[in-house]
Amino acid sequence: MHPTGVGLLMFGPEYKITPMTKLQMDIILSSMNPGEWYRSSDLMGVLDVKETRTKELLRILVDLGKLVDDGATKGKRYQLKS
Repeated sequence: MHPTGVGLLMFGPEYKITPMTKLQMDIILSSMNPGEWYRSSDLMGVLDVKETRTKELLRILVDLGKLVDDGATKGKRYQLKS
């Protein structure tokens, strides 16, 4: 049990993902359609969180192999990995 009282789940070798983070990642994945590209700003409203948090979640999903990005530095877009 984490000191805050929230249990941590382990996903991958370097991420400790809380239940809230897992829920937010599931919301992102369920709101995306295969073959469509999304910007972080497209997904902010779905989660009702700020862009920085959205980008952090998207980066984790890319690292876990759930999403792919277009490799751009500015205006990066994401899509479900096929």
